[in-house]
Amino acid sequence: MTRFRLAAITLLTLCALGPGKAAAVAGSPTDAIKRTNDQLNGLLRKQKASAGKTAEQISERLTKTVNAFLDFEELAKRALGKHWDKRSGKERKQFVEILSKLIEKSYVKQLKSNLDYRLEYRGEKVSGEQAEVKTVVKVKREGRTEEVEIAYKMQKTKRGWMVYDMITDEVSVVRNYRSQFNRIISRDSYEVLVKKMKAKLQRI
Repeated sequence: MTRFRLAAITLLTLCALGPGKAAAVAGSPTDAIKRTNDQLNGLLRKQKASAGKTAEQISERLTKTVNAFLDFEELAKRALGKHWDKRSGKERKQFVEILSKLIEKSYVKQLKSNLDYRLEYRGEKVSGEQAEVKTVVKVKREGRTEEVEIAYKMQKTKRGWMVYDMITDEVSVVRNYRSQFNRIISRDSYEVLVKKMKAKLQRI
């Protein structure tokens, strides 16, 4: 299992709350992560034991509720970097929608493939409306336990504490996206980037 896949697993452990519940989460950023992790784990195990319409309903909930705890607009803005300011309001909205769908579909698919994980919390730092929660995720694979350190970058919004970046062994998801996006835009154009993202979305 790659570290990126391990990161994908823990990223989605944050997304169990429905839209109506996200704002109700009180307490520290770590408290929010613990509660959502417990809820998502239970939801996925329930789906595994279900079939037919029930399983489909749970799957739909998994996809829809990712938005409850991931700040896709902030993630997209930081990932697009200097190119964000050059985009119109309509273009920004479209970009956020495409990126969020890519993350939702890719990560939900990967998360379903391995439920045997454990998330340990190693402390948090809060500065005003910003926070960082440090964790270690442990996943059993082929008789061995693999682990990786992951730090969640969060900010407090009207909907509660939300994640906008994840750093896996000092590698940032946002920085990785920014590097890829900037390379394509510089070599080709913003329009080509959007076209490639749409094509990838169709393949998933």
